[in-house]
Amino acid sequence: MGLLSNPSDKQLSPLVLKFIAKQKALSFLLYVGSIVWLACLAYRQFNAGTYFSENALLPGLVHSNFKEDFLARQYLAALKGEAERYPNGMPHAFIAAQFKQLGLDTYTHNFSVTYPLDQNEIYSGKNVYGILRASRGASTECLVMSVPYRPPNSVLTGTNAGIAIMLSLAASFRAASYWARDIIFLVTEHEQLGVEAWLEAYHYTSSSSNAIHFGQLDARAGAIQAAINLELPYEKISHIDVRMEGLNGQLPNLDLVNLVHRLFQQERFTTTLKEKEDHPDPFSMEGWIYSASSLLSLMVSQATGVPTGNHGLFHRFGIEALTVAASYKKGWHGSNFLFIGRAIEGIMRSLNNLQERFHQSFFFYLLPATNRYISIGVYMPPFGLMIGAMLLQAVALYISRKEKPNENESWNFLNLGSFLLYSTICGLIFHSAPEKLTGFNRYMALGLSTEDVVFGGFCILSIVHCMLTSTFGTRTLCTQRLSAKCVQCAILLLTSTLMYAVAMGNVSLAVLTCLVISPVFSIAKAVSQRFFQYCRRLLLILVHPLCLLFIATFIDTYRVFPEEINQPWKLLGKTHSAAQRALVYAVTDGMFYGNWLFLAGTTLYLPLWSLAWANMSNSSN
Repeated sequence: MGLLSNPSDKQLSPLVLKFIAKQKALSFLLYVGSIVWLACLAYRQFNAGTYFSENALLPGLVHSNFKEDFLARQYLAALKGEAERYPNGMPHAFIAAQFKQLGLDTYTHNFSVTYPLDQNEIYSGKNVYGILRASRGASTECLVMSVPYRPPNSVLTGTNAGIAIMLSLAASFRAASYWARDIIFLVTEHEQLGVEAWLEAYHYTSSSSNAIHFGQLDARAGAIQAAINLELPYEKISHIDVRMEGLNGQLPNLDLVNLVHRLFQQERFTTTLKEKEDHPDPFSMEGWIYSASSLLSLMVSQATGVPTGNHGLFHRFGIEALTVAASYKKGWHGSNFLFIGRAIEGIMRSLNNLQERFHQSFFFYLLPATNRYISIGVYMPPFGLMIGAMLLQAVALYISRKEKPNENESWNFLNLGSFLLYSTICGLIFHSAPEKLTGFNRYMALGLSTEDVVFGGFCILSIVHCMLTSTFGTRTLCTQRLSAKCVQCAILLLTSTLMYAVAMGNVSLAVLTCLVISPVFSIAKAVSQRFFQYCRRLLLILVHPLCLLFIATFIDTYRVFPEEINQPWKLLGKTHSAAQRALVYAVTDGMFYGNWLFLAGTTLYLPLWSLAWANMSNSSN
């Protein structure tokens, strides 16, 4: 201990002084090293090949009995005729009649939805589901096969082929006697709202703040073990995109993902990750860049917390689920209903073999390719380095207080309580603002759209918040005699703790957020040079939640419309519209499904940003 300190004279040892002097360089090395390490994980030598941990699945070891491809084509033709009769709705009677003809226990489920930002807007919907009772079970467990119905006027790709293959599979399964679990065939209306309402009714629990009135189910099967959601737009298909990301970044068990990839590949389909095929030469530089871009796409999608399909809402109920999305690319050999049916039949029969819930394989992982994975034990160390860069600076700041013993009174972290209370209240105001803003719009009859009111209101609130924080926050810090180094130390400690907590549920969100804010929060204190002070304030403004939203939507808009780069004002206009919609979607997703991205941004991240912004005006060293 004598190497580090000398209790007699309370002077710092030379070793500690060197550590303090070099801590900025060490923190920089840790930060850069974490980025390099994470990038290297996409290279084939630094990740592992996928495998099956659950031996009971027995994938592909059964002889396929599906031969009803002709029946699927008949169903598809009939569905197209029904879709012309109901261009804006769902042919409930037709689908229910087909389930009944197949001998399934057929029921309809009515639900209604109240738009949370306007209580006067109420929408109704109806789901149709049929239950195939197991001949070798007691209806204590079941599997779910779901398809979202999309009318012809929908902006999304149709799913009639998915419903057709589901009906033909139901006919094939009805004749089999080896099913040990019930199978629920579910066709939902209004995309994820229909699935959420059905799941809440099935489990008789609400998680949507009463925005979804889930109604009642006339019948149930057993506990749902797994679910497969189908989004098949055509009969002829060449590529299968396996979508895994669920609500709040939750992923299904890796065994289920491997099962779907393996059985579709067995039927000569090309499976993709984020609609990208695996690179033919993964050991090359091009292969590494390709895998890194696939990994980054997955992480960005996971960080938003928005499900990539209806399957994402099953995860919160402990149900392993994913979406099978199909497409056809010109120049590729496409497969028809026969091969699609065989692959899906193989998946359902493997799931039927399970003797217990999925638990053997990973729940926390990242994928750089369809047949490679990065486990939690591999991606957490580089993330730990990124967090360590902030912790190292915080420790150095705390130790350096001994250089000026007469200023130790300004290092009382408890004095931050009043400002943290203020910043938390500000975060709660932001979180409740959308409902208040839209209510004010209706009361004053302004006639503005929800997007304009919410986004414009948040811009005004952000400006007022910055002004108040610069005055009240700075006055509070100076009154409590808190030094700028003490406040910066608290910022780094709180940010590190928060990022670790977020990583336990959504590591992609934690990594991407920490990647952006770590360098900025590390310099969040006042300096004497006016130019550098303005530069630091500008950087801090760029990591404000609203600015981060605009930057993210700008990047996404440019990715979708790269030709607009020659017309910057048009590109900015599209970015503005996209940012407005993204903010409203974040608000409503939190109210409908429990997505906590908006909640975390307003009540957790914004108070930290407020503390950093106030410290920029704190002249006490």
